[in-house]
Amino acid sequence: MTKFPRTAFILGAGLGTRLRPLTENCPKPLLPLGGKPMVFNALEKLEKAGVRRFIINTHHCPEKWEQIFPNKKLGEATVELVYEPTLLDTGGGLANIARLLQPEDEPLIIWNGDILSRCDIQKAVVHHLANQADVTLIVREDGPNKNVCITDDGLITDLRHRLGKKDPLYQYTGICIVSQKFVQQVPAATESLVESFLRTLQKNPETIQGFLDKSPQWHDLGTIKEYQSLKTEWEKPVRGAITAEQAAQQLGYHLIEGSTEPKGGSGRRYHRLQKDSGETAILCLYDDSRPENLLYGKLAQTLKKSGIAVPEVLIENDPQGILLLEDLGTTDLWTLAQQPTFPWLEYASAISEVTKLHQLTPEVIRSSAITLMEPFDEKLYTWEHHYFTDNVLAGKKPDREMQKEMSSLTKVLLAQPPVLIHRDFQSQNILVRNQKAWLIDFQGARWGCAFYDYASLAFDPYLQRPDIDCWRIEIEDQAREASGWKGSLDEFSQLLYTAATQRLLQACGAYAFLGHKKGRADFLAHLPRGLRNLQQAASFCGKRRIADCAEEMLAKLKPSR
Repeated sequence: MTKFPRTAFILGAGLGTRLRPLTENCPKPLLPLGGKPMVFNALEKLEKAGVRRFIINTHHCPEKWEQIFPNKKLGEATVELVYEPTLLDTGGGLANIARLLQPEDEPLIIWNGDILSRCDIQKAVVHHLANQADVTLIVREDGPNKNVCITDDGLITDLRHRLGKKDPLYQYTGICIVSQKFVQQVPAATESLVESFLRTLQKNPETIQGFLDKSPQWHDLGTIKEYQSLKTEWEKPVRGAITAEQAAQQLGYHLIEGSTEPKGGSGRRYHRLQKDSGETAILCLYDDSRPENLLYGKLAQTLKKSGIAVPEVLIENDPQGILLLEDLGTTDLWTLAQQPTFPWLEYASAISEVTKLHQLTPEVIRSSAITLMEPFDEKLYTWEHHYFTDNVLAGKKPDREMQKEMSSLTKVLLAQPPVLIHRDFQSQNILVRNQKAWLIDFQGARWGCAFYDYASLAFDPYLQRPDIDCWRIEIEDQAREASGWKGSLDEFSQLLYTAATQRLLQACGAYAFLGHKKGRADFLAHLPRGLRNLQQAASFCGKRRIADCAEEMLAKLKPSR
């Protein structure tokens, strides 16, 4: 592995004239951005990559640099400030610090202190060393000042149109990697580094090369408007970064002692809060890791307005990733189903509520300006099949017969009229209060087949009861009645079992993924029941090869139990 350069030279001596009056009493690289001086964008990136020594030249307001680095340290790196009483420009600045370089400072990274970039500096170093270049300029295809000519082989032929070359033009990013040999050739004069680059081009043209930066971000802030716009963007709250204690205090609540994180694999964090008056609420903190989490608040408000039993959204602060929800208690359908008496009234209520969801029209969603997750189509059904094979079968490709059966599931379900479905309609996502069911965890709602929801409840792997087969018949009858089904009983059953097979492929894939790849061993406990249900559902709808596969995988689990 290539050893990363030990030293970086940060150009910090500029006057920042383009950003006056902001820079009258502050060097441009030290203007705040995201709560830190903007130069930290480069310094922290380089320190993390392996730089252990920063040399920074200063001129304008040098005392500000001393205040930022009172201990001359940044992380594991030392910081050496080199004051220039007379501004030497970039070339003269480099020549002025040449005396400080040691043999181990080969090569040297040079980075303009006011440049913000997400370039892959490690790849650029590898490229520089592999090509034995004296200079490697990091360039971009787009930019406001494209004046670096580079051949298709990556050789630089001209800068600032000085040599009359006609090769493709690129933007120099203000970041380069240079050899000690090059540094020693830079004259102690007040001039731009570009002059030394041009002299190198003319003497040894193949020793100065370009590295293309394809990263999404590069900024050379040239106007106050551009700086203020970027500052506003960078200083937005990081969604989900706030702690539960901070959020509770901000909302006028306090955490209830003993409040715990929720079950599930959504990545959201839940806590029960209480006011001094005794009023309680549920705090949900979410981040950007799963796009559907951002839908919950607006979708909940729409469903509530449509008469569907969901928790009321009391407060939403989307930039911070905060939701404050009505507290419906701790009893869910799964908890009730552990009791000797099956909670039939609550199950019937749940089926009634999800059927209301299925009856919402596209216009209701459009008028609420909600962009749902992608609908169930051939691509998504196939993804669920791959989710099973990748995680339960450990990537083993199913035989042709099983592939045909999986494809037939997709075909049958796509033939049904699409409705708005919950997608994760199982007993732990249904709260119960006064025998009435309330839907939660519906942020993954999308257009799909209604049978997917009914099957999720009827073949719920979380539920283990010796009499579940009998109650599954009741669930099927209730779903058929609530949906207003006009076809035959056999046809409804066949569609229910087909949807259950599809859903259980996804569920088993999720249990294996979360258990084996995300370290959530608690999910692996549900995999045997999921495979049993899959074997049963697949058998009922005639998918014998899928049923056999589920049985085979279940048998492999038994020795380790």
